[in-house]
This record gives sequence, C-alpha cells and structure tokens, in this order.
Amino acid sequence: MDISSAEKFADSQNCSESTSQDIDNTQKWKFSTFSFKIQIGEFCAVNRTLDGLVLQPNIFDFNAVDPIELVSTFDSTDERPASVISCPCLPDTRNSIKREAGRVVYVYKTFHRMHVSATGDHQAYLDSFSKKSLATLRRKINKVDKSNTDKSSIRVFKNAEDVSEFIEVAKSISKVSYQEVLLGTVFRTDPAWRKELEGMANENRFRGYVLYIEDTAVAYNYCPIYGNGVMLYDLSGYKPDYQKYSPGTVLQYHVIAEAFAEPTVRYYDLCQGEGRHKEQFATDSIQCCYAYIFPFNLSNLALIGTHWALETTSDRLVSLLDRMGIKDRIKTFIRRR
Repeated sequence: MDISSAEKFADSQNCSESTSQDIDNTQKWKFSTFSFKIQIGEFCAVNRTLDGLVLQPNIFDFNAVDPIELVSTFDSTDERPASVISCPCLPDTRNSIKREAGRVVYVYKTFHRMHVSATGDHQAYLDSFSKKSLATLRRKINKVDKSNTDKSSIRVFKNAEDVSEFIEVAKSISKVSYQEVLLGTVFRTDPAWRKELEGMANENRFRGYVLYIEDTAVAYNYCPIYGNGVMLYDLSGYKPDYQKYSPGTVLQYHVIAEAFAEPTVRYYDLCQGEGRHKEQFATDSIQCCYAYIFPFNLSNLALIGTHWALETTSDRLVSLLDRMGIKDRIKTFIRRR
C-alpha cells in the first residue's frame, strides 16, 4: 500500500444518498426519496429529487446480481421509479441501458467498493504497508500531533450526549469544505437529524470523529455502524486551509485504528468511489453498481439519455486530464477556489 504525497481527503462520492440505517441485510425495496443527479466532473448540473423505491443492501450479506434481474422483484403494477444504490453485481457488469418487462434498467456506474477487514491485529495491518509508506504515514501523524498544544489530535464521539456537540463541530468544518461548498453535500443540523443520531447512539451505532490541528477542529468523519458490525465511511469534510497537514490521511488512520479496537466492528466500509486515499488503506473490495429503474416511456428515455451523454462526456474528459497528468492539479485548484 503506497501512501503518496498526492493524497486527497475524500473523492466526490459518499454514502449520503440514503441514511445508513436504511442499508438492509436482505433484498428489500423501500419507499423513499432519492436523487437523480447529472454531474460534469465534480459539478452537479442537475439534481432532481424523486419519490420511489430504493434498494441499498448490506454489501457483506448480499449475493452479487445482474441488475436486470432486480426487475423481477417489482410488482408489475407499480409505476414508481427506483434507485439501486451500491449493489453487489457480477464481475462482467458494465454501464448499460436495457429494457425488461416494461421497465428500462440504466446501470450508470460500476466500481470496486473498498473496505478494511478490522477483525485482525492492527499492527499486522500496518505491517502490510511498505516501509517507505509507513514511514511517510507516521511522519504525517507526528506533524499533526506536534501542532497541538492543548488538544489531542483525535476526538471520538459515540454517546447520545455527544451528538449535539459533534453536529456543531462537524458543521463548522463542513460549511467551508469542498464537499458542501462545491458538491452540495450539506451536513444537516435539524432537530430530526439530531434525534436520529441520538437514537443511534443509544443503540451503540453512532460514531463521529474529529481531527484537531493547531488546536483547531479541522476535519470530521461521520461513521455509523450498520448491519452485523460494519462501520460506514459516510460523511466527511475538512478545512482546505490545513491541506498541508494531509488531514484526511491522518484522520483515516485514526478511524481505522478505532475500528480495529472495537470488538463489534468486522469491517470498515469505505463506501462508493475509488479515491486514491481509499486504495491506500483498503484490504479488499467488492464490485458494485449504481442503477436507475424507470417505467419505459419517452420521457424517462430522454432523461436517461441526457444523463448517459453527460456522464460519458465527463468520464472521457477526466480520463484525458488523467493521461495528461493534470487531473489532480485541476481538482486541487477547484476545491481551493
């Protein structure tokens, strides 16, 4: 595992499509709202909220499927649109548009969802890093530790009485982070969200982590526990002014150390997206996909066609910038602006 100097705190995807407790152990559709987004790189061009059905399975307890097989689980009279969120799929699954039983199945993203197996020994896990990578990681951790004089580098929030303070601290970070400013991933502060987190804390399923640099709260991770001992890398953010400290790398190290220390945690699920920072820490991955399933009609075909065209254009542009060796520099420039 290589810890490079080009690390980023998080990629443009996260698991906030649906709340973590909605992740199910079985193949069950749930009535909910979901987002139909059209993005050009990291810019969201269209973001429509639709009412329909959502499938977001626990990837560790769900058999891989061909997305078109999911149509057979619908009521034939149900005309609602559906969203398939990070569902384990077969290795040969590709982005596609197919018609099945009066519905159009649009697979718009396939990826390897990475995770850390946290049931072993933490030191053995660190020993899997190369000597150079581990030395670089420790240097970054020490740099953060030495910057603090009054506060510990990491603070863990897990009790119901911690929720209000975590929300306050996390929001102060999120409101200046590129995740909220650029991507529109707003960290909620409403009473319903607060009550929800308190309920999760009472069930020992709430985890919040805050990294301090120069005695200032600089980065946060919200990592709820779902299913049978799976901790989810759900929401994150950091203050861009402190990027020189590699806050994401250091915070991710501490979160993983906490996961190994928790007897009830089997996996640290790094969620969708294949960011470089995830590749550095992951021990394994599961191939997953995103899909929309809509009733087959001209209006929905036009919507899907627009999405397909812009996604394809965006992917080709990103690939070109990557081959030119300037993708990371452009991303950094945009996020700082």
